[in-house]
Amino acid sequence: MIHTNPVPMLRIRHPDISEVQIEWHREVITIGRDQQNDIVITHPLASRRHATLEHDTHGYLVRDLKSTNGTFVNGQVISDMMRLNSQDVILVGATEIVFVDPEATQKGELPNFSVRKPPEGDIIIDDGAKTVHIKGALLDPPLTVKEFQLLHLLYRRNGNVVSKEDIAKDIWDYEVYDFNAIDALVYRVRQRIEVDPAQPKFLVTVRGFGYKLIINSDS
Repeated sequence: MIHTNPVPMLRIRHPDISEVQIEWHREVITIGRDQQNDIVITHPLASRRHATLEHDTHGYLVRDLKSTNGTFVNGQVISDMMRLNSQDVILVGATEIVFVDPEATQKGELPNFSVRKPPEGDIIIDDGAKTVHIKGALLDPPLTVKEFQLLHLLYRRNGNVVSKEDIAKDIWDYEVYDFNAIDALVYRVRQRIEVDPAQPKFLVTVRGFGYKLIINSDS
């Protein structure tokens, strides 16, 4: 009789669907919003190519593919890759993937289903897909290259003020730039993302310092 090693399982959980259980046969399993992935997660916080699950001679691991909103394991964001232990919970967007290793010697029950609340925000930017969601709606048509670069720069700064000098260095790669061009770029972005561009609630001016992005408006 031929004996084969038991295959690890992945239990995929989402608040809106029933739990799905699959066997981990492949050396690499891809995760992301793109339909070509092995595990497709249609959520605005998931990047097109978000993460991979990998099997090597040392065991099993999850690797983040420089996703915009991060890959979490047991509630902690990972910087690159992390080795997996049985019953570890991987979070991408609002989807949990529970790794179950049948060869593990751990005891205890599988953790209760509890989806970690995804980061809140009226503005969600996916750098990989170059998309912007405003209050859950995809911004269409998309921003121009310079418009996207400006909005993403402010988004990365997480509510901190960005000076015009820093904007010039980041977007135009200049030490000094015509600041009128930056003002015009800000004006165009406001026309796309604000309900009332004359009274902006997202992209605001901090007089004498620069601009900042508020991802949660008051309205």
